[in-house]
Amino acid sequence: MNKKLETYVSLVDFIAEFMGANTEVVLHDLTDWQHSVVAIRNGHISGREVGAPITEVSLKILRSEVHKKVPFMNNDPMKFNKSETIKSATWFIKDENESLIGMICLNSDCRDLIAARNILDKMINPPILDKDKAEKGPEKINIDVKALVDNNLDHISRDLSKKMKRLSKEEKIDVVGKLNEMGTFTVKGTIWYLANIMGISVPTLYRYIAAAKRTEI
Repeated sequence: MNKKLETYVSLVDFIAEFMGANTEVVLHDLTDWQHSVVAIRNGHISGREVGAPITEVSLKILRSEVHKKVPFMNNDPMKFNKSETIKSATWFIKDENESLIGMICLNSDCRDLIAARNILDKMINPPILDKDKAEKGPEKINIDVKALVDNNLDHISRDLSKKMKRLSKEEKIDVVGKLNEMGTFTVKGTIWYLANIMGISVPTLYRYIAAAKRTEI
């Protein structure tokens, strides 16, 4: 190993300890391309060990002479095999004459992060429904919503759904409060359907919900 690179071995250990097992950290000695890897941590990422030759990717970077323009660079994403997506970066090590003598390369296996992102995307972005089948207003109440409200009303009093329009304002507020406690209004469409069978407007039903909550307090 080039003696000028010996001080960077501890840096390899430091970065690897901080980044964790999913990041490979490699120190290359560019005075010996056949055995350029002089220090490595988490070599399971690429399957390399100390004494391994320089890679074609690293050679491509050297031939580009980008090190003459920048002190480090983020590389294009790589695949060491079909199941691995690697995020890579290179830091250039130069001597007192600005000659390139080594590189520290980071290769992070992003599979777990990608899997986590995909799960979050599915949770955040609901499936797109067919516009013709999507609920657009009170005239297209889903039958499941009707069944839910009617069933919850039956739990309060048998055949209550048929009596809703005859109830007094105070009685309606009491029913609305009980439905709210049952979580009825967390389902889209229930407000429209309940307002319809009560014979009131949607804004009036929202006022009943607010009044019921004040009564509970």
